[in-house]
Amino acid sequence: MFQKLFRYFLFFIIFTLCSHAAADKRKTAADAEVKDTIVVRGMVLYGQVTKFGPERLSFKLLYSEGVNHIKYEDIESINTEYSYHISFKRMDIEGRVVGIEDNQYIRVQEGENFRNIKIADIDNFVMSETDDASFENRIRNKIPYTKGKIYVGLETESGSSNKNNTDIQIDLRYKQAEHEILFAVDYEFETTETADTPEVESEDELLASLYYKNHFENNQYYYTGIIADYDRPRHVLNRYVPSLGYGYRFRHDKSKWIEPSIGLAYVTTKYTEEEYSDKNFAAWAFGLEGKYQFDDVAYINTLIVDGRILYFPKIEDMSADWISRANLGFTVPLFDFFSVKLAFGWINDSNPDPDVGNNKQTSKLMFGVDF
Repeated sequence: MFQKLFRYFLFFIIFTLCSHAAADKRKTAADAEVKDTIVVRGMVLYGQVTKFGPERLSFKLLYSEGVNHIKYEDIESINTEYSYHISFKRMDIEGRVVGIEDNQYIRVQEGENFRNIKIADIDNFVMSETDDASFENRIRNKIPYTKGKIYVGLETESGSSNKNNTDIQIDLRYKQAEHEILFAVDYEFETTETADTPEVESEDELLASLYYKNHFENNQYYYTGIIADYDRPRHVLNRYVPSLGYGYRFRHDKSKWIEPSIGLAYVTTKYTEEEYSDKNFAAWAFGLEGKYQFDDVAYINTLIVDGRILYFPKIEDMSADWISRANLGFTVPLFDFFSVKLAFGWINDSNPDPDVGNNKQTSKLMFGVDF
């Protein structure tokens, strides 16, 4: 198992480095006609603002595909020639950024008017359609409060056995002020065929979740949601886990945080085999989620590490029945919309069939688009 994961990780690193090397292209002189300007400790930089983070500004330099992350305290002045679509506190405006105040506010010019916007309140920051009419940018302008990722992994194997594996992950997030909706789907399908056996479905599983969070005060929130899944090789016809509870986010900034949660849930499971009776039980709902973004990493520039643990043990007897899910991901953004991800998953359920077992581990190398 370790050797297989090591090969995955080695391929992950090699592919990432090769992709960044291929991306080292120069912009034409026409691209330089319009540019944003910032002065950092006496040095003038030209390019384009890509993001206002809690502590740093992300800036793509002219004639370079790399992105620099600059502390606000180091910025002496800023003036964007591009116009930007800025979403915050249920408002959407378009304008140019002409200053940063107290390292907490950006000063935006809308026509003849000026407005100060708190950086922590910005839900979305993209170039306006006036300056960028590309399909990707139009999508970001049309759905400013919605962000998403779609990852696809494909694998074929020929030899003593023929395998075809398809894995699709979709993550959508809608965030406006205190309201947040999270939707995720993970589907995996695999067929296996050997010289002595016909083609069989060795994997056919789906996990979907829908959550609503109300961030009622600072980093605190209430949540309600439901998880639904099936796993044919493990004899799970369908399973539903509705839950509600309370969570708190320990935040360093928007890209570095950890979030524990606690609540109540109800687990209901039907199996594909008639010999297994339905299993329903009230459960505790424990969760732990986190994210840490490493900036200025050698060669790959940015590395995002994220993970999540969900544990639903039976209230009456925690050792009798339980549902557990855990995942860990390493993501490298290659371009504005494209990234590569190495994902690990762990499943541990109180499955009634000892031939299937309770534990299951997965490792996936996936490629995807962000929007």
